Amino acid sequence: MLNRYSIIAIALMASVIASYVIQFYFNLGFDLSEKASDWVDFSDYIGGLVSPLLSFVSLVLLIHSLNLQYEANKELRSEVKLNQRNEQLRSFETYFFGLIEAQKSSFSTFKLEFPLNLGGGVFEGVSAIRELEDKIEIMRHNNKTDADIEKALDDIDKDEKIYNTIRIFYNIVKMTTERLTDESRFNSNIRKMQFQTLISFTELSQLRLVMIAMQFIDCPAAKYLKNNKEFMTVLENLGGGADLY
Repeated sequence: MLNRYSIIAIALMASVIASYVIQFYFNLGFDLSEKASDWVDFSDYIGGLVSPLLSFVSLVLLIHSLNLQYEANKELRSEVKLNQRNEQLRSFETYFFGLIEAQKSSFSTFKLEFPLNLGGGVFEGVSAIRELEDKIEIMRHNNKTDADIEKALDDIDKDEKIYNTIRIFYNIVKMTTERLTDESRFNSNIRKMQFQTLISFTELSQLRLVMIAMQFIDCPAAKYLKNNKEFMTVLENLGGGADLY
């Protein structure tokens, strides 16, 4: 761009000199003067015509330079914001996967003790979830209502194992929603991607327990999960939900 403006400036100066030569040398037939004073007057004439043109070209170049600087600063600011956003995401993911590991560790000691009226027995891990699902299926077969199942879960969960499991899962969902906000330059797609990661990294039996709790346990954690539209959209797209039992 600078070369173009330089060429324009030279062309303008040349045209001024050429117009002078054509007018006085060719049209009027004046010869070249041998007086120094005439050449001084000629230089003053050229300077008076060329200086405004050069000033205008300098102004144009200055404006162009400022525009380039503005664009460079704009790109720099965008890059800084992008780096800040990426750093926030890396910090979030470190904490995010740490909570997932804590969730797995907590579930490794999961067990349920069923009261005698529900068959009795102590079950651990996946076996406990399957036994719980079997009990719910039996109660549904016997036309038990959601309230009946909720009461049965209260009797089973005396040690709050089910509640603690859903509370940990809820904390991860809540953290994702509150830290990856639109105001922090994240969007719904990024949050949904993190929810999908959470669901994928959660053991299937544990995820089924979370869905059972969402359907039958009346607690703030369960309500929050059910009312989180983005999380529920991802869960339902993956075949889950809050009303499967």
